[in-house]
Amino acid sequence: MPPIKRKKYLFQTKIDKLLKIIPHLGRIFSFLLGIIEVPMLELFRLTERFTKMHILEVVDTYILKKRWGGHVIPLNVNFHPETKFLPSQEIFKLISRSNVVGIGYCYCRLTYKNCDNPIRTCIHIGFGQSLYEIPYKSENFKRVSKQEIFELLEDCDQRGLVHQLIYFPNPNFYYIVCNCCPCCCVILSKFIKSGSPQMIKSDFIAKTDLSKCKSCGNCEQWCYFGARKIEGNGFFFEEIKCFGCGLCVSKCPENAIILIKKEN
Repeated sequence: MPPIKRKKYLFQTKIDKLLKIIPHLGRIFSFLLGIIEVPMLELFRLTERFTKMHILEVVDTYILKKRWGGHVIPLNVNFHPETKFLPSQEIFKLISRSNVVGIGYCYCRLTYKNCDNPIRTCIHIGFGQSLYEIPYKSENFKRVSKQEIFELLEDCDQRGLVHQLIYFPNPNFYYIVCNCCPCCCVILSKFIKSGSPQMIKSDFIAKTDLSKCKSCGNCEQWCYFGARKIEGNGFFFEEIKCFGCGLCVSKCPENAIILIKKEN
């Protein structure tokens, strides 16, 4: 697997400060990009097909300025039992406080068809959402039942799909929650190959109890970011590459892995 670029992008411009003061403005931008996302991705796909150029990387770097991408959010079932977290740090809590309007088709799997994972896995957010507002929002949304969505998330976790908030114009504003595979997902697959578009790590990291680890290699197979390696009879972990998605936790037959919150 090619090395993943680690350039860090900070969102501390005057625009970001304004969006923090007026979150509704960011929600509007997020909503508008959500409307044009599918035709935008289709245009990029067709352009890349005929030009053989990585158009998305160019657009993301020079036009979108790394303001569009994915933020990895894990399930709390993969956490250490004593882990404390905010509603914006875990996918179940976040969804329960989001204005969800329904589950839609995954453009990436519908288009590229590189695997047999389900197509109807994208969780659409009504008018964009702000992470600034999540800790204070009520859970009493009745537009759609959340139970089917929670069941979908658990199924996707078992299938080895990465849960991502697709954000714009910065990581605090998202318009859809995707369950992504590395073989089809535009954001995940292209990030793994070239580092663009940007992906943001979760607030957690996977830790392994070496006394339980049997070096079976399951976690290496399910770590799309190359953080976990089995070489010879030994297990090696590159902490800097871990995105805290939690997939390795549910795939370990020895229950040797757990997600813990990163130290600030």
